[in-house]
Amino acid sequence: MKFLDGLVNVVNQITNRRNVHTTNVIRRNKMDDAEMRALLVTGLGSKIVRLKVGYALNDTLAFEDDAQKALYDRHLKRAVKRAAKFALAFGRGIVVLNERGEDLHTPRTRPVDIAKTRFSVFSGDMVTPLDVSIDLNDSRYMKPRHYSVNGHNFHHTRVIDFTYVEPAEQDAALYRYGGVSEFELIRNQIINDGIVERASGAIVEKNATVFHKIKGFKEALAAGQDKELIDYYSILADLRSIYGDGIIDAEDDVISVAQALTNLADVDQITLRRLALVTGIPLTVLVGEAVKGLNASGEQERQTFQDTIENLQFDYLLDPITDLFNACDMGSVEFAENQGGSALERVEFETKAIANAKALWEMGEDYRRYLRNNDLLQKDPFAEMFPDE
Repeated sequence: MKFLDGLVNVVNQITNRRNVHTTNVIRRNKMDDAEMRALLVTGLGSKIVRLKVGYALNDTLAFEDDAQKALYDRHLKRAVKRAAKFALAFGRGIVVLNERGEDLHTPRTRPVDIAKTRFSVFSGDMVTPLDVSIDLNDSRYMKPRHYSVNGHNFHHTRVIDFTYVEPAEQDAALYRYGGVSEFELIRNQIINDGIVERASGAIVEKNATVFHKIKGFKEALAAGQDKELIDYYSILADLRSIYGDGIIDAEDDVISVAQALTNLADVDQITLRRLALVTGIPLTVLVGEAVKGLNASGEQERQTFQDTIENLQFDYLLDPITDLFNACDMGSVEFAENQGGSALERVEFETKAIANAKALWEMGEDYRRYLRNNDLLQKDPFAEMFPDE
């Protein structure tokens, strides 16, 4: 398939053959589970997952009351966080409602007893979908009716399925009817960063190339007797560093050619900026450094990161968390509105919101609804039993 812009040079066909739009094509590579597992335990991959899930789930849920929050913290919090991490790393993470005494292969007909339930979490690389529906009228269309983990089958009503970016429908089977891993989305950028990281270490150890002038090297090479020489000088190269001295034969002649890579810092910034672009994590947050530049406040970076986190929450986390709460008969839950920024910034926001509410009260408007919408009113169970309206 060729990508053309409609303009063809009929005189010189070389310009057409060498056009970047006709000589390049976008292709995708399905990442295997072993590579995902390797990235999950690397520094960069682990940090990306921890940053996104941590900001998305650390003190961000708005509960109906303190009792609901206590149940969540005691029974569900750890499972939700692990499943979300696996969803980003493998495209899927499931929570099995492992209720004691129940046959997990059969449909669940009632809410689970949270006191008798163990919430078992499994990563997507361990999950095999079974009995996938292709009926357009089925509510489980293109979704499995059963899940298999290590030879154990679970009915879908006993599984809370956390999935990440949805693939194209034709590729759904390739991704086990789950989601696309965050690592697969940023694989090229992680590889580029690894190349720069590996090169920087080699440059520190060997910032100059040494050439040994050896008499008769060409003759030895032609006669196939160069192996001993190469082994000898390979050992010298391995021992060479900025930490010690080198020893060579007095008859050898050695010259050194310095290699100053002045653009290494620029290349490093390019790889990190591309990584920040595809992950949605600002460079200052990803690296953990202060915002640079004259009059730079970091407001744009915070807003960008907050948008990324909110998209993660509402697109991929809210539905499975709601399903989990419904399965445990714990009522409804949602993400709080006022999440972004530091504690001081949230106090400043609340101060301005209260001032706005006062202005609404003076105008005779519904200031309480405004405060409720901004999560500034504590819910009173007695007020819910005897509403004013």
